Amino acid sequence: MAPMRTPAPAPTAAPAPGIWTTWSSWRILGLAVALLAADYAVQLLVHAMEGGLTVPALAGALLGVVAPLVLLALDGTLRPRTDLGLHAPAARTSLLVLGFAAAGTMPTSLLAGWSSHLHPVDPEWVRLVNESLPDSTGALVVTVLAVVVVAPLAEEIIFRALLQRLCARLWGGLPAAVITAIVFGLVHGEPWYVFGLVGVGLVLALVWEATGSLLACWLAHAVHNGIVLTLQLTTPADTGEARPLDLDGGLLVGGSLVVLVVLGRTLLAGGRRRADGG
Repeated sequence: MAPMRTPAPAPTAAPAPGIWTTWSSWRILGLAVALLAADYAVQLLVHAMEGGLTVPALAGALLGVVAPLVLLALDGTLRPRTDLGLHAPAARTSLLVLGFAAAGTMPTSLLAGWSSHLHPVDPEWVRLVNESLPDSTGALVVTVLAVVVVAPLAEEIIFRALLQRLCARLWGGLPAAVITAIVFGLVHGEPWYVFGLVGVGLVLALVWEATGSLLACWLAHAVHNGIVLTLQLTTPADTGEARPLDLDGGLLVGGSLVVLVVLGRTLLAGGRRRADGG
């Protein structure tokens, strides 16, 4: 009697290759621009209906960025883990990112102050920001959800996972970091804070360059926004005027810069070791 043969396993469909394999650079750029445009279009629409800044920012991020990407993932076009760098960094790397983002808050705030000396803050913008600060527990929850959680995720998808990755593929890591930091600063449409925004963009760009992780960039962005929001809620209402830098403030900025450089070098060194397979 012939021996029984084990049936061959049924062939399984290969996973979709994802946008970085099947799409052209122009198409990926188009996706990033379309998501950014959708984000701002939704924000403008919701602001016209509801006013304020918080709810429009939340709606823009969810409806303009997250929802379209979910649809692309559901139909198999997008593979979030590989296409967006949606993998968790190691615990040590996460701690370094957390400290790096916190250390960047003071230097980038100083840069923002220099911007406001050259281009005074729009009083209407100051009024809108102060009116948008939460005055109840429910409003605080919505504000934290928008400013610290959802909006940073949407921005990191656009600027790091798509634009910076695309620029790095075309021109290399350093040019990509600089380009996306400048675009990040300009797109926010706040010329009175543009130097600070570019500085924040550079901090986040370095995190992406070192980790290639959307979640690491999201963590860094959330930490920065959380610190800024806490300062806004615990200090007198913002007047838009840059505060002079006293001795204590100078020492704090100097110390923050030292920590920023040390942690940045450590992050980049870890990223190079991973790239080399170490």
